[in-house]
Amino acid sequence: MDEVIGMGEAIFSQTYSGDDFSSWQVAHEMSIRLEDGALVVSDTERHSWHLLRLYDSAVLFRIVRMKCRLKFCRTATANFYIHHYGSLDVAEISADGTIVDDGISNNVSVNKISDGLFDVEVTYLCRHPTLSIGCSNNRQPVYSGSGHEQFVLISVLVETFDAYTELSRTPAEERITLVDVGGQGGLQLKWMLRADQIKPVVFEPIPSEAAAIRQTLGRIPGSQVIEKALAHTAGVQKLYITADTSCSSLREPNFEVLQQYSIAPIFSVVGTQETDCVRYDDLFRMQTAPLPDVIKIDVQGFEYEVLLGFGHLLENCMAIELETHVVPIYKNQKLLCDVIDILRYFGFSLRQISKTPNFDGDAVEFDALFTKRRNSVSAFSEPAKRKFARITDVLGLDSYF
Repeated sequence: MDEVIGMGEAIFSQTYSGDDFSSWQVAHEMSIRLEDGALVVSDTERHSWHLLRLYDSAVLFRIVRMKCRLKFCRTATANFYIHHYGSLDVAEISADGTIVDDGISNNVSVNKISDGLFDVEVTYLCRHPTLSIGCSNNRQPVYSGSGHEQFVLISVLVETFDAYTELSRTPAEERITLVDVGGQGGLQLKWMLRADQIKPVVFEPIPSEAAAIRQTLGRIPGSQVIEKALAHTAGVQKLYITADTSCSSLREPNFEVLQQYSIAPIFSVVGTQETDCVRYDDLFRMQTAPLPDVIKIDVQGFEYEVLLGFGHLLENCMAIELETHVVPIYKNQKLLCDVIDILRYFGFSLRQISKTPNFDGDAVEFDALFTKRRNSVSAFSEPAKRKFARITDVLGLDSYF
Protein backbone atom coordinates (compact mmCIF):
# COMPACT_ATOMS: atom_id res chain seq x y z
CA MET A 1 0.00 0.00 0.00
CA ASP A 2 2.89 2.38 0.67
CA GLU A 3 3.76 2.04 -3.02
CA VAL A 4 0.25 3.14 -4.02
CA ILE A 5 0.24 6.14 -1.68
CA GLY A 6 3.74 7.13 -2.83
CA MET A 7 2.66 7.31 -6.48
CA GLY A 8 1.27 10.81 -6.06
CA GLU A 9 -1.38 12.93 -4.48
CA ALA A 10 -4.69 11.45 -3.46
CA ILE A 11 -7.54 11.59 -5.97
CA PHE A 12 -9.91 12.59 -3.17
CA SER A 13 -9.08 13.91 0.29
CA GLN A 14 -11.43 15.10 3.02
CA THR A 15 -11.07 15.56 6.76
CA TYR A 16 -14.24 15.28 8.82
CA SER A 17 -14.41 17.01 12.19
CA GLY A 18 -16.83 19.28 14.00
CA ASP A 19 -19.88 20.12 11.91
CA ASP A 20 -18.47 18.04 9.02
CA PHE A 21 -19.48 14.93 10.94
CA SER A 22 -23.03 15.64 9.76
CA SER A 23 -22.01 13.87 6.53
CA TRP A 24 -21.86 10.60 8.49
CA GLN A 25 -25.28 9.07 9.08
CA VAL A 26 -26.35 6.58 11.73
CA ALA A 27 -26.85 3.15 10.16
CA HIS A 28 -28.86 0.55 12.07
CA GLU A 29 -28.34 1.24 15.82
CA MET A 30 -26.22 4.00 17.34
CA SER A 31 -26.51 7.20 19.37
CA ILE A 32 -24.32 10.21 18.59
CA ARG A 33 -23.93 13.78 19.75
CA LEU A 34 -21.52 16.57 18.87
CA GLU A 35 -19.62 17.98 21.85
CA ASP A 36 -16.76 20.50 21.62
CA GLY A 37 -16.26 19.71 17.94
CA ALA A 38 -15.97 15.93 18.51
CA LEU A 39 -18.52 13.19 17.98
CA VAL A 40 -19.48 11.17 21.06
CA VAL A 41 -20.55 7.69 19.99
CA SER A 42 -22.71 5.27 22.00
CA ASP A 43 -24.03 1.86 21.04
CA THR A 44 -27.57 0.79 21.94
CA GLU A 45 -29.04 -2.17 23.74
CA ARG A 46 -30.64 -3.45 20.55
CA HIS A 47 -29.22 -6.55 18.87
CA SER A 48 -27.98 -5.10 15.58
CA TRP A 49 -25.11 -3.42 13.79
CA HIS A 50 -23.86 -0.22 15.45
CA LEU A 51 -22.47 1.93 12.64
CA LEU A 52 -22.01 5.38 11.19
CA ARG A 53 -21.97 5.50 7.41
CA LEU A 54 -20.68 7.94 4.81
CA TYR A 55 -22.07 7.75 1.27
CA ASP A 56 -19.70 9.00 -1.45
CA SER A 57 -19.06 7.48 -4.89
CA ALA A 58 -15.51 8.90 -4.70
CA VAL A 59 -14.51 5.85 -2.65
CA LEU A 60 -15.95 3.18 -4.97
CA PHE A 61 -13.42 0.90 -6.73
CA ARG A 62 -10.53 2.83 -5.21
CA ILE A 63 -7.88 2.28 -2.58
CA VAL A 64 -9.10 4.06 0.55
CA ARG A 65 -6.92 5.32 3.37
CA MET A 66 -8.76 6.27 6.56
CA LYS A 67 -7.05 7.88 9.52
CA CYS A 68 -9.31 8.09 12.56
CA ARG A 69 -8.33 9.96 15.72
CA LEU A 70 -10.45 8.77 18.63
CA LYS A 71 -10.48 8.46 22.39
CA PHE A 72 -12.13 5.53 24.12
CA CYS A 73 -14.54 6.41 26.90
CA ARG A 74 -14.24 5.04 30.44
CA THR A 75 -17.59 3.31 29.88
CA ALA A 76 -16.39 1.55 26.71
CA THR A 77 -17.42 -2.10 26.42
CA ALA A 78 -17.04 -2.46 22.63
CA ASN A 79 -14.20 -2.18 20.16
CA PHE A 80 -13.70 0.47 17.46
CA TYR A 81 -14.80 -1.11 14.19
CA ILE A 82 -14.32 -0.30 10.52
CA HIS A 83 -16.74 -2.19 8.30
CA HIS A 84 -16.84 -2.69 4.54
CA TYR A 85 -20.09 -4.38 3.53
CA GLY A 86 -21.96 -7.58 4.33
CA SER A 87 -19.58 -9.98 6.08
CA LEU A 88 -16.43 -8.09 5.05
CA ASP A 89 -14.65 -6.48 8.00
CA VAL A 90 -11.84 -3.97 7.48
CA ALA A 91 -10.44 -3.72 11.01
CA GLU A 92 -11.34 -3.91 14.71
CA ILE A 93 -9.38 -2.20 17.50
CA SER A 94 -9.82 -2.79 21.25
CA ALA A 95 -9.84 -0.04 23.89
CA ASP A 96 -6.17 -0.70 24.74
CA GLY A 97 -5.11 -0.26 21.11
CA THR A 98 -4.77 -3.95 20.24
CA ILE A 99 -5.61 -4.86 16.66
CA VAL A 100 -8.25 -7.54 17.17
CA ASP A 101 -8.95 -8.11 13.48
CA ASP A 102 -7.19 -6.73 10.40
CA GLY A 103 -9.95 -8.05 8.12
CA ILE A 104 -9.57 -7.21 4.44
CA SER A 105 -7.26 -4.26 5.04
CA ASN A 106 -4.01 -3.94 3.13
CA ASN A 107 -2.48 -2.27 6.17
CA VAL A 108 -3.76 -1.35 9.61
CA SER A 109 -1.81 0.48 12.32
CA VAL A 110 -2.53 1.99 15.72
CA ASN A 111 -0.51 4.85 17.15
CA LYS A 112 -1.05 5.52 20.87
CA ILE A 113 -0.95 9.25 21.57
CA SER A 114 -1.96 9.14 25.24
CA ASP A 115 -4.15 7.05 27.53
CA GLY A 116 -7.19 6.08 25.50
CA LEU A 117 -6.31 8.42 22.59
CA PHE A 118 -5.26 6.72 19.36
CA ASP A 119 -4.70 7.33 15.68
CA VAL A 120 -6.03 4.33 13.75
CA GLU A 121 -4.98 4.11 10.12
CA VAL A 122 -6.22 1.58 7.55
CA THR A 123 -5.90 1.14 3.81
CA TYR A 124 -8.05 -1.22 1.74
CA LEU A 125 -9.68 -1.75 -1.64
CA CYS A 126 -13.21 -0.33 -1.44
CA ARG A 127 -15.82 -2.08 -3.58
CA HIS A 128 -18.85 -0.17 -2.26
CA PRO A 129 -19.80 3.55 -2.36
CA THR A 130 -19.85 3.83 1.44
CA LEU A 131 -17.52 3.93 4.42
CA SER A 132 -18.66 2.59 7.80
CA ILE A 133 -17.23 3.00 11.30
CA GLY A 134 -18.70 2.03 14.63
CA CYS A 135 -18.64 -0.58 17.36
CA SER A 136 -18.10 -4.33 17.44
CA ASN A 137 -18.03 -6.84 20.28
CA ASN A 138 -14.86 -8.92 19.84
CA ARG A 139 -15.37 -9.96 16.21
CA GLN A 140 -19.14 -9.83 16.59
CA PRO A 141 -20.35 -6.77 14.65
CA VAL A 142 -23.98 -7.70 15.35
CA TYR A 143 -24.53 -7.66 19.10
CA SER A 144 -26.64 -6.23 21.95
CA GLY A 145 -24.85 -3.16 23.26
CA SER A 146 -24.69 -1.53 26.67
CA GLY A 147 -26.18 1.80 25.65
CA HIS A 148 -23.12 3.57 27.10
CA GLU A 149 -20.64 5.95 25.49
CA GLN A 150 -17.98 3.97 23.63
CA PHE A 151 -15.60 6.46 22.04
CA VAL A 152 -15.19 10.10 21.06
CA LEU A 153 -14.38 10.58 17.39
CA ILE A 154 -12.16 13.65 17.02
CA SER A 155 -11.45 13.52 13.28
CA VAL A 156 -11.55 11.21 10.28
CA LEU A 157 -9.28 11.72 7.27
CA VAL A 158 -10.45 9.96 4.09
CA GLU A 159 -8.19 9.72 1.04
CA THR A 160 -8.61 7.70 -2.13
CA PHE A 161 -6.05 6.45 -4.64
CA ASP A 162 -6.19 4.74 -8.01
CA ALA A 163 -6.83 1.01 -7.60
CA TYR A 164 -5.78 -0.17 -11.06
CA THR A 165 -3.05 -2.47 -9.71
CA GLU A 166 -5.32 -4.03 -7.08
CA LEU A 167 -8.17 -4.47 -9.55
CA SER A 168 -5.87 -6.08 -12.13
CA ARG A 169 -4.46 -8.87 -9.97
CA THR A 170 -6.71 -11.57 -11.44
CA PRO A 171 -5.21 -12.68 -14.80
CA ALA A 172 -7.28 -11.67 -17.84
CA GLU A 173 -8.09 -15.26 -18.77
CA GLU A 174 -9.49 -15.94 -15.28
CA ARG A 175 -11.65 -12.82 -15.08
CA ILE A 176 -15.41 -13.31 -15.39
CA THR A 177 -16.88 -11.42 -18.33
CA LEU A 178 -20.17 -10.06 -17.01
CA VAL A 179 -22.57 -8.60 -19.57
CA ASP A 180 -25.13 -6.44 -17.76
CA VAL A 181 -28.05 -5.51 -20.02
CA GLY A 182 -30.09 -2.65 -18.61
CA GLY A 183 -27.50 -1.46 -16.13
CA GLN A 184 -29.26 1.57 -14.70
CA GLY A 185 -27.86 2.23 -11.23
CA GLY A 186 -24.65 0.30 -11.89
CA LEU A 187 -23.59 -3.23 -11.03
CA GLN A 188 -25.43 -5.40 -8.56
CA LEU A 189 -23.77 -5.41 -5.14
CA LYS A 190 -22.75 -9.07 -5.41
CA TRP A 191 -20.66 -8.22 -8.49
CA MET A 192 -19.34 -4.93 -7.08
CA LEU A 193 -17.79 -6.86 -4.20
CA ARG A 194 -15.86 -8.92 -6.78
CA ALA A 195 -14.68 -6.00 -8.88
CA ASP A 196 -11.14 -7.43 -8.92
CA GLN A 197 -12.38 -10.65 -10.56
CA ILE A 198 -14.66 -9.38 -13.32
CA LYS A 199 -14.65 -7.58 -16.66
CA PRO A 200 -18.04 -5.82 -16.78
CA VAL A 201 -19.78 -4.77 -20.00
CA VAL A 202 -22.85 -2.66 -19.23
CA PHE A 203 -25.57 -1.65 -21.69
CA GLU A 204 -27.62 1.45 -20.85
CA PRO A 205 -29.43 3.36 -23.64
CA ILE A 206 -30.44 6.43 -21.59
CA PRO A 207 -27.49 8.86 -21.96
CA SER A 208 -27.71 10.42 -18.48
CA GLU A 209 -27.83 6.98 -16.85
CA ALA A 210 -24.93 5.72 -18.97
CA ALA A 211 -22.83 8.75 -18.01
CA ALA A 212 -23.50 8.15 -14.31
CA ILE A 213 -22.41 4.51 -14.60
CA ARG A 214 -19.19 5.44 -16.43
CA GLN A 215 -18.06 7.68 -13.58
CA THR A 216 -17.41 4.71 -11.32
CA LEU A 217 -17.37 1.64 -13.57
CA GLY A 218 -14.54 3.15 -15.59
CA ARG A 219 -12.29 2.55 -12.58
CA ILE A 220 -12.39 -1.23 -13.25
CA PRO A 221 -9.78 -2.27 -15.85
CA GLY A 222 -11.35 -3.51 -19.08
CA SER A 223 -14.86 -2.30 -18.25
CA GLN A 224 -17.20 -0.97 -20.94
CA VAL A 225 -20.40 1.07 -20.89
CA ILE A 226 -22.20 0.79 -24.22
CA GLU A 227 -24.88 3.42 -24.83
CA LYS A 228 -27.15 1.21 -26.91
CA ALA A 229 -30.07 -1.11 -26.38
CA LEU A 230 -29.79 -4.79 -27.18
CA ALA A 231 -32.47 -6.44 -29.30
CA HIS A 232 -33.03 -9.25 -31.79
CA THR A 233 -32.79 -6.92 -34.79
CA ALA A 234 -30.57 -3.94 -35.53
CA GLY A 235 -32.14 -0.53 -36.07
CA VAL A 236 -33.93 2.32 -34.36
CA GLN A 237 -36.77 1.48 -31.99
CA LYS A 238 -38.96 3.55 -29.69
CA LEU A 239 -38.02 3.53 -26.02
CA TYR A 240 -40.95 4.27 -23.69
CA ILE A 241 -39.62 6.39 -20.83
CA THR A 242 -41.69 5.97 -17.68
CA ALA A 243 -42.25 8.02 -14.52
CA ASP A 244 -39.76 5.75 -12.79
CA THR A 245 -37.01 5.41 -15.39
CA SER A 246 -36.19 1.90 -14.12
CA CYS A 247 -39.49 0.78 -15.74
CA SER A 248 -38.61 2.23 -19.17
CA SER A 249 -38.85 -0.33 -21.96
CA LEU A 250 -38.83 -0.96 -25.68
CA ARG A 251 -42.33 -2.32 -25.06
CA GLU A 252 -45.25 -0.14 -24.09
CA PRO A 253 -46.63 -0.68 -20.56
CA ASN A 254 -49.82 -2.75 -20.52
CA PHE A 255 -52.25 -0.80 -18.33
CA GLU A 256 -55.01 -3.36 -18.80
CA VAL A 257 -52.92 -5.45 -16.42
CA LEU A 258 -51.06 -2.76 -14.49
CA GLN A 259 -54.19 -0.87 -13.43
CA GLN A 260 -54.91 -3.72 -11.00
CA TYR A 261 -51.83 -2.87 -8.93
CA SER A 262 -50.77 -0.01 -6.68
CA ILE A 263 -47.43 0.17 -8.51
CA ALA A 264 -49.14 1.25 -11.77
CA PRO A 265 -48.33 5.03 -11.59
CA ILE A 266 -44.59 4.50 -11.92
CA PHE A 267 -45.21 2.86 -15.32
CA SER A 268 -46.86 6.00 -16.72
CA VAL A 269 -45.20 7.00 -19.98
CA VAL A 270 -43.69 10.48 -19.69
CA GLY A 271 -41.91 10.50 -23.03
CA THR A 272 -40.36 8.47 -25.80
CA GLN A 273 -36.89 8.33 -27.27
CA GLU A 274 -35.59 6.92 -30.53
CA THR A 275 -33.04 4.33 -29.47
CA ASP A 276 -30.30 2.67 -31.47
CA CYS A 277 -30.64 -1.11 -31.06
CA VAL A 278 -28.06 -3.76 -31.90
CA ARG A 279 -27.68 -7.52 -31.70
CA TYR A 280 -24.99 -8.60 -29.28
CA ASP A 281 -23.60 -11.19 -31.68
CA ASP A 282 -23.10 -8.41 -34.27
CA LEU A 283 -21.03 -6.45 -31.74
CA PHE A 284 -19.02 -9.58 -31.00
CA ARG A 285 -18.32 -10.13 -34.70
CA MET A 286 -17.15 -6.50 -34.94
CA GLN A 287 -14.87 -7.16 -31.93
CA THR A 288 -16.48 -4.35 -29.93
CA ALA A 289 -17.92 -6.65 -27.26
CA PRO A 290 -16.44 -9.80 -25.68
CA LEU A 291 -17.71 -13.36 -25.38
CA PRO A 292 -19.91 -13.41 -22.24
CA ASP A 293 -19.40 -15.78 -19.31
CA VAL A 294 -22.48 -14.60 -17.43
CA ILE A 295 -25.36 -12.38 -18.56
CA LYS A 296 -27.66 -10.30 -16.37
CA ILE A 297 -30.76 -8.89 -18.10
CA ASP A 298 -33.25 -6.38 -16.70
CA VAL A 299 -34.99 -4.76 -19.66
CA GLN A 300 -38.62 -4.67 -18.58
CA GLY A 301 -40.42 -7.18 -20.76
CA PHE A 302 -37.84 -7.34 -23.57
CA GLU A 303 -35.68 -10.15 -22.16
CA TYR A 304 -36.62 -12.74 -24.78
CA GLU A 305 -35.63 -10.47 -27.67
CA VAL A 306 -32.31 -9.63 -26.02
CA LEU A 307 -31.55 -13.34 -25.65
CA LEU A 308 -32.30 -13.87 -29.35
CA GLY A 309 -29.74 -11.18 -30.15
CA PHE A 310 -26.96 -13.16 -28.48
CA GLY A 311 -27.58 -15.96 -30.99
CA HIS A 312 -25.20 -18.90 -30.75
CA LEU A 313 -22.94 -17.03 -28.31
CA LEU A 314 -25.30 -18.46 -25.68
CA GLU A 315 -23.70 -21.84 -26.32
CA ASN A 316 -20.51 -20.58 -24.60
CA CYS A 317 -22.19 -18.62 -21.82
CA MET A 318 -22.21 -20.27 -18.38
CA ALA A 319 -25.02 -18.50 -16.51
CA ILE A 320 -27.87 -16.07 -17.03
CA GLU A 321 -29.80 -13.99 -14.50
CA LEU A 322 -32.88 -12.11 -15.61
CA GLU A 323 -36.13 -10.54 -14.54
CA THR A 324 -39.18 -12.13 -16.12
CA HIS A 325 -42.96 -12.25 -15.83
CA VAL A 326 -45.82 -14.73 -15.93
CA VAL A 327 -48.34 -11.96 -16.68
CA PRO A 328 -47.77 -9.47 -19.55
CA ILE A 329 -47.21 -6.12 -17.82
CA TYR A 330 -45.85 -4.84 -21.15
CA LYS A 331 -47.74 -5.20 -24.40
CA ASN A 332 -46.92 -8.32 -26.45
CA GLN A 333 -44.06 -9.36 -24.20
CA LYS A 334 -42.81 -12.93 -23.99
CA LEU A 335 -43.27 -14.67 -20.63
CA LEU A 336 -41.27 -16.98 -18.38
CA CYS A 337 -42.28 -20.12 -20.26
CA ASP A 338 -40.91 -18.64 -23.51
CA VAL A 339 -37.61 -17.75 -21.84
CA ILE A 340 -37.27 -21.26 -20.41
CA ASP A 341 -37.86 -22.76 -23.87
CA ILE A 342 -35.20 -20.75 -25.67
CA LEU A 343 -32.62 -21.25 -22.94
CA ARG A 344 -33.30 -24.98 -22.81
CA TYR A 345 -32.42 -25.05 -26.52
CA PHE A 346 -28.99 -23.60 -25.67
CA GLY A 347 -28.33 -26.08 -22.86
CA PHE A 348 -29.50 -24.11 -19.82
CA SER A 349 -31.49 -25.29 -16.82
CA LEU A 350 -33.62 -23.10 -14.58
CA ARG A 351 -31.79 -23.28 -11.26
CA GLN A 352 -33.65 -20.80 -9.07
CA ILE A 353 -36.68 -18.53 -9.23
CA SER A 354 -37.88 -15.96 -6.69
CA LYS A 355 -40.92 -13.70 -6.67
CA THR A 356 -40.38 -9.95 -6.45
CA PRO A 357 -42.64 -8.06 -4.01
CA ASN A 358 -43.77 -5.42 -6.48
CA PHE A 359 -47.32 -6.50 -7.31
CA ASP A 360 -49.33 -6.41 -4.08
CA GLY A 361 -48.49 -10.00 -3.22
CA ASP A 362 -49.43 -11.50 -6.60
CA ALA A 363 -46.99 -13.79 -8.42
CA VAL A 364 -46.35 -11.58 -11.45
CA GLU A 365 -42.64 -10.79 -11.62
CA PHE A 366 -39.71 -13.10 -10.86
CA ASP A 367 -35.93 -13.10 -10.73
CA ALA A 368 -34.72 -16.26 -12.48
CA LEU A 369 -31.28 -17.89 -12.52
CA PHE A 370 -30.16 -20.27 -15.26
CA THR A 371 -26.89 -22.17 -15.67
CA LYS A 372 -25.59 -24.72 -18.12
CA ARG A 373 -26.79 -28.24 -17.34
CA ARG A 374 -24.71 -30.60 -15.25
CA ASN A 375 -23.65 -32.79 -18.17
CA SER A 376 -22.33 -29.74 -20.04
CA VAL A 377 -20.39 -28.48 -17.04
CA SER A 378 -18.80 -31.90 -16.51
CA ALA A 379 -17.24 -31.55 -19.97
CA PHE A 380 -15.72 -28.13 -19.21
CA SER A 381 -11.96 -27.70 -19.01
CA GLU A 382 -10.56 -27.37 -15.50
CA PRO A 383 -10.11 -23.56 -15.82
CA ALA A 384 -13.70 -23.27 -17.06
CA LYS A 385 -14.95 -25.38 -14.14
CA ARG A 386 -13.16 -23.06 -11.72
CA LYS A 387 -14.74 -20.04 -13.37
CA PHE A 388 -18.16 -21.71 -13.28
CA ALA A 389 -17.69 -22.42 -9.56
CA ARG A 390 -16.93 -18.76 -8.89
CA ILE A 391 -19.96 -17.64 -10.90
CA THR A 392 -22.33 -19.98 -9.08
CA ASP A 393 -20.86 -18.89 -5.76
CA VAL A 394 -21.71 -15.27 -6.59
CA LEU A 395 -25.22 -16.31 -7.66
CA GLY A 396 -25.71 -18.40 -4.53
CA LEU A 397 -26.07 -21.70 -6.39
CA ASP A 398 -24.56 -25.16 -6.08
CA SER A 399 -21.76 -25.49 -8.63
CA TYR A 400 -22.65 -29.21 -9.21
CA PHE A 401 -19.19 -30.43 -8.16
